[in-house]
Amino acid sequence: MVDARASGSSDAYPDVSVLLPTYRGDAPFELERAIDSLIHQTVPPAELLVIEDGPLTDDLESVIAEKAEAFPTTARTYRIERNQGLGNALRTGVENCTHDIVARMDADDISVPSRLERQLEFLVENPEVDIVGGQIEEFGSDPSDSIAVRRVPTCHEEIERTAMFRSPMNHGTVMFRKQTVLDAGNYRPVERMEDYDLWSRMFLDGATFANLPEVLLKVSAGERMYSQRGGLTYAREEVRTQLEFYRRGFISFPVFLFNVLSRTTLRLLPDRARESIYRALARTPVD
Repeated sequence: MVDARASGSSDAYPDVSVLLPTYRGDAPFELERAIDSLIHQTVPPAELLVIEDGPLTDDLESVIAEKAEAFPTTARTYRIERNQGLGNALRTGVENCTHDIVARMDADDISVPSRLERQLEFLVENPEVDIVGGQIEEFGSDPSDSIAVRRVPTCHEEIERTAMFRSPMNHGTVMFRKQTVLDAGNYRPVERMEDYDLWSRMFLDGATFANLPEVLLKVSAGERMYSQRGGLTYAREEVRTQLEFYRRGFISFPVFLFNVLSRTTLRLLPDRARESIYRALARTPVD
């Protein structure tokens, strides 16, 4: 089979590594779908690094082995012997990516065909930008049946203002300059908010952010997505994160109080109520 790098023209763009962690709880068909959406980009990645976060199921191992055999010069794996959470997997992945530009991807998401090309084009045209993301389209059981678009601001100033109150980037869409992330301390093995934690340190380190106005990624918006964002454990993590932001000087004390009260309340609401608030505040319905 022809490898991915031979199927698209990428001479105008720098090489990019795509960082995709997976663990035994992922669905094999979703992992295969995610990898296929990356391999068949208009500008394919020079490297697809799959981080195996702890022991995987036989079906997941089979998917990874099949893709590694089909695309031997693009796909490679790095195995972490014991699952230690997404933050640790991403930290390890960034350290082991070969190229200076790294794109993120989750094992249950779908990149639109022109995603990497659009982001690489933007970084080439805007060398002052250190990280660029984009919008996300949510779907139910069928990726072609769009439910809503998860909107984030596009310019650095608005992104920085938004970051005082919530994460201003759709994590699965981001592409960044590896050295900038390493200079800010890389991902840390924190619970659930490893991306927001990193963005705050990058802002304090002087990094420049951007988001493209178009959809770059499709994600499943099932009930599990909202249930995973609630509960007492998540509420405690909100308090810890906001306290750390305040101690770093990233937010003021009044913002700290507002965030703790509003965000912990949101985490403790029933799943349906939390979903309604998320959709009202950060989603644009699709007709």
